[in-house]
Amino acid sequence: MEKITVILPTYNEKENICEIIDILEKDIFTKIKKYRLSILVVDDKSPDGTERLVRNYMKKYKNLDITVDEKKGLGIAYKRGVEYAINNMNADLVIKMDSDFQHNPKYIIDLIKKHDEGYNYVIGSRFCKGGSASKDWGLFRRLLSKYGGLCTRIILFSPKINIISDVSSGLTLASVKNVLSKIDFSKVSSGFYYTTQMLYQVVKLGIEIGEIPIEFGIRIKGKTKMPFSNIPKTLVTMIFLRLSNNKLKYR
Repeated sequence: MEKITVILPTYNEKENICEIIDILEKDIFTKIKKYRLSILVVDDKSPDGTERLVRNYMKKYKNLDITVDEKKGLGIAYKRGVEYAINNMNADLVIKMDSDFQHNPKYIIDLIKKHDEGYNYVIGSRFCKGGSASKDWGLFRRLLSKYGGLCTRIILFSPKINIISDVSSGLTLASVKNVLSKIDFSKVSSGFYYTTQMLYQVVKLGIEIGEIPIEFGIRIKGKTKMPFSNIPKTLVTMIFLRLSNNKLKYR
């Protein structure tokens, strides 16, 4: 039976982490019969006590683990989580999702169903048919998200800009053997745009990508970790990425 590890990156998530672990364990994992599921919290030494709460919960759930290191950026945290999931939890598949409920845990079931259709990399998309951003987002944030993504798709994937609809989704499923083992993580930054850099590599490798529609929610508790000042820097990074890797391979 294949093993799936759900990675939850955290920094000051004491208001959310126990609730999302309980929902995953009691409401989601119990509905999935074909796989063995586990949770890995990747904490960046949260000063609010997130680590202490998780370690206490590890007494309750034997399939829960944590790795802790200094705060170096989401990209570094994800890489650390992937390495830990593979080396310490024997993961065959890795799912990454936010720990603040902006990604509804129910979408894990849809990610796995899409994988079962033959896709080794699956994205939870806000922009494919049926997907959406939160209705509570302001107009500026909606426009920025939609058209910023369009600009990135034009920069990276032109002329086949519709090869994927959501280039910056933080909700993904990846096969260890067929995807993660082939990614060059030395070319993945520590910034918020690491997901797009990984996606670019996945496309270049010729891996067929699946998408599921999701509604991206809003953070109910705690503070957002996304500084919008990163957006111009992201676009500049994408331009340099395409210029340095000009030849794309498509299936």
